[in-house]
Amino acid sequence: MVFRRHLFRKVVILGTGLIGGSVGLALKKNELAAKIVGTSRHEASLKTALTMKAIDEAEMDLHKAIAGADLVILAAPAKVILENIKDIARHLRRDCIVTDVGSTKGLIVAAAEKHFPPHVLFVGSHPMAGSEKSGVANASADLLKGASVIMTPTAKTNKLAKDKVKHLWTKLGADVKVMDPDKHDEVMAFVSHLPHLTAFALMRAIPDEVLGFGSTGLKDTTRIAASSSKMWGDICFSNYRNVLKSIDEMAKSLAELRRAIVDKDEATLTQYLNQAKVKRESLDKKQG
Repeated sequence: MVFRRHLFRKVVILGTGLIGGSVGLALKKNELAAKIVGTSRHEASLKTALTMKAIDEAEMDLHKAIAGADLVILAAPAKVILENIKDIARHLRRDCIVTDVGSTKGLIVAAAEKHFPPHVLFVGSHPMAGSEKSGVANASADLLKGASVIMTPTAKTNKLAKDKVKHLWTKLGADVKVMDPDKHDEVMAFVSHLPHLTAFALMRAIPDEVLGFGSTGLKDTTRIAASSSKMWGDICFSNYRNVLKSIDEMAKSLAELRRAIVDKDEATLTQYLNQAKVKRESLDKKQG
């Protein structure tokens, strides 16, 4: 497929936080957009994004921002993305491509297919990149390099739009995978959402008076508990059935561990720990 020098003429990023800002910086670094407009509910974020040159123009009004855009990237928490979809649906130009960076996909894809008219081309995306740090001040042009981006097209997704969005993520250095939206949410509940919630729960379980004795192991295990509580609350509610299922499995696993210790069952405890060790080692091989 052959594209012009700039893949897009006007890109609008709705949400100039860590991911939105990083995408803007990467688009500019790779010369994929002639102009990038950023929006935010916080004027300070837009000023920082302009200073960092993650965007070329800042606009608080969504309708003004998206006028004439040929790519709109929804880069906010899932709840805000759902609001944005309804708000901008009737104001997008014909053949405008819309993608998102939401951590959950089922509700977002369903809303896009419900509210966007046929001439607006939506392709769901989830860049699996980020940090426990939030905000555009922590954005990086290289955040997506080597990261996975899961695209969630459906039977209704325009093929040319899908190919162009895939080309975009690839040019930004990501490894693109394709998955059904509902399957995506099932998988993410275990490999992304549960680890974050476990880290939050672990920090809550540790008494304040002993926290100062924590060392490298505790810091490594709970690094992601410093993530945005608002964002992770949003993820829990937008994928609640799958999140609850993963929490139930975690509770079951902890109950098995507790039972082996209570029963002083050394063989079962050793087997439990070894199985976890082997699975953890296999994770490195699968990702290597």
